[in-house]
Parts: sequence; structure tokens; C-alpha cells
Amino acid sequence: MGGWTLIGCIAVVYLGILFVKRLGKSVPILELMTLIGGLQWIIGPIIEYSSPSGHYKYFMYVDQEIYMGFVVPAYLAFMFVILYGVKKSARFKVPISHLEHYSQYGLIIFGIGVFFDLIGGFLPGALGFFAFILSNFKFAGAIILFFSKDPLLKKVFYGAIAYLFVIALAKALFHDLILWSVFFYMFWAIKNKPSISFILTTFLIATLSLATLQTIKTAYRSQVWQGYSGNKIELFVTLMAESFVMGNATEEADQGEIGTNVRLNQGWIISAVINNIPKYEPFFNGETIKTAVYSSLLPRFLNPNKAEAGGQDNFRTFTGLSLSDGTSMGISIIGEAYGNFGKTGGIIFMGLWGVFLVKVWSKLFKIVLNNIVFISFLPLAFLQVIKAETELVVVLNHLIKSLIVILFFFWYAKNYLNWNFSHETKR
Repeated sequence: MGGWTLIGCIAVVYLGILFVKRLGKSVPILELMTLIGGLQWIIGPIIEYSSPSGHYKYFMYVDQEIYMGFVVPAYLAFMFVILYGVKKSARFKVPISHLEHYSQYGLIIFGIGVFFDLIGGFLPGALGFFAFILSNFKFAGAIILFFSKDPLLKKVFYGAIAYLFVIALAKALFHDLILWSVFFYMFWAIKNKPSISFILTTFLIATLSLATLQTIKTAYRSQVWQGYSGNKIELFVTLMAESFVMGNATEEADQGEIGTNVRLNQGWIISAVINNIPKYEPFFNGETIKTAVYSSLLPRFLNPNKAEAGGQDNFRTFTGLSLSDGTSMGISIIGEAYGNFGKTGGIIFMGLWGVFLVKVWSKLFKIVLNNIVFISFLPLAFLQVIKAETELVVVLNHLIKSLIVILFFFWYAKNYLNWNFSHETKR
């Protein structure tokens, strides 16, 4: 194991320990984001280098020394900035128990989310993102209600998790279920203060469940998307049970589909970028960064050439690999950093990106100190930010637009609905 590889591995392990320690004491969203990045950018590639999958496309395109020589320093620059920036908020004991005084607001917020969940499909495409943000209000409302003194209202929290599971089974898409479950666990931990051993046990169960999910996902999707009319819960449980008993001998494995680590490993895409630029394609010198900023600030009707989500164009250009229009793959922010600025510039950019996120987090944390209800909306604001595979245009667009919607909602609620968010007054 090379020097940078060892340092990267130590950094991710340290961050994992720190994340576990902060669960139950704060809402470590940026720590989670950085940990996910480390797992997908460093740990996944380490596994692939040591035990190659043999896949014809999803492999590491450059030597380990070259890959880790860029990714690990860039990751460390990002990680150090994030950890330094959240140090103050991580140590502050947020009076989250005060949420018990806002059950009425939580019900209304939950209702708004349910309403837009029902009508979102009937709205014109231009309002699609707006409806998506508002539909996710139901999860912020569920978090608030989890701290209610009313036992019945608390059940809404668990009902939201059940709802996520049912929707995931219906659509055969599990990303939202996984992300929101982690966010819910953060708030559950704050209230219940689980022990380190309990948290580690939970993580072990979650890891095994996710690994099993990856082995059956293709088989499950193939049946659901082909019009499966039976009981989807029964189908899902059956496939999970078969996977537990048979290991990797699932339909997915029989069909030669990609394995679990290939799905974890974002490094194969980043390595393809390093291999392709500047050998076959010149550095972009900030072009996609400017596009991302411009796209996030202007709505589509004012910017008809706005970049589309999905990442197909950037993926093809940055990696030099083919990708069908129906497939969504992002080059990740760290891959985009290298493709625009090279090794040294990419490391600097990752540090600056960390500074930006810390500045945003600090501003939002100040709002939380004066309005504890706002803390339940932080997961929604960072829903795309924590994804390690997502490129800048998607991250910035979601972060800025979601905050505009959330902040406008609180402004309207305070000034026109006469909502009072003062702890003392509500108490």
C-alpha cells in the first residue's frame, strides 16, 4: 500500500470514528457528506486496486500511485476545511428538544409535503423542481413531530419511513429511502442517545442490508419495470432472503452484472477523467464551474440552455467513455475539479469548495440558533450535496434553489401566518 493510499485510508477511518461519536450530539450532515466521499473516492478504489472486479468498463484507468496522488491530497484539503468549519456547531448543544413545542407547525409542514406529493405529477415541467422541494417538506414535518409529546404524532415519523419504503418498492428506486433513513437516524439518535456499541451494531446491519440490496436490485427492477402485478413487498423479501442464503449467487450475478464494490467505487470514473485529460481532451479551465454557477442562479425560462441533470454530456467529455442518454452518471465534484484545473488546481478547488460549504453551513446554523424548527429542513437543503457522485451543477442548483424555497416559506410563515419561532414564547 503506497503512502498516499495509507494516508487516505487513515483519514476515512478517522472521519468514520468522528461521525459515530457526533451522532446523538449534533446533526453531522457535512461530516456524513465527507465520509461518503471518502468511502467512494478512496476506500472503493483501494478495494478495486487490491481485488479487481474484471469488468470490461468499470475498472481503474490509471495506476494507483497516480490516482491516489491526486485524490487523497484533494480529499484531505476538503476534509480539513470541513472539520475545522463545523467544529463550533458540532460542540454546541442545540436545544432540539424545543421542537416538542412546534407540533402544530410540524403538522402543517407535513401536510404541505403530502399535498405537493399528490399534485406534483400534474404540474407543468417548469414547476417540477419547486414541487419536488415542497413535497419533501413532509419529511421535515415528520422530524418535528418525532419530538412531540403526543405519542400519536410521533408515529408520523415512523410512518414517513414506511412511506419511503413503499415508494421505493413501487418505483424500484432506493436512493431517497437510503438518504432519508440516514437523516432520520441522526434525529432519532439525538433524542434517544444510543451507545457507541448500539450505533456500530446498527451500522453493521445497515451495511449488510445495503450489500444485499445491491445484489438483488437489478433482479427486482427487471420484474417491477416489466409490469410485475404481484405483491412487491413479498417479491422484495423473497429476493432478499434468497440473497442471504445464496450469497452472490443471485440473478444479478448470473447475468454478469456489476458487483457491490463497483457500485461503491466512484474512483473508476475519476480515474477515467485523469486518464483522458489532458491526454485526449484539454483542461476545461473552469468552464463547467461557471456553467454550474450560472445555471444555479437563473431559472430555466431565463436560461433555456441550462445544463440538464443526469451528467451524460460531462461524463462523455471528461472521461472519453460512451454513455447512453437514458443512463445517469456523474463525474463527481472531485473529478470535475481535476478535469477543469489539473492536479494542483483541483486540490485547491476542493479546499475552496469546502470553504463555500462551511460558509453556507455557518449561516444556516445561525438561523437554527434563533429558530430551532429550521434544523428539520437542513437534510432537505443538503439532499444532493452529500452525494459523492453528483457533479457541481446538480449540487449547486439543488442547494441554492431549495434554500430559496425554504427561506421564503419561513419568511411567509412568520410575516403572513404569524408563526412565532421564539423558544421562550412557544414554551
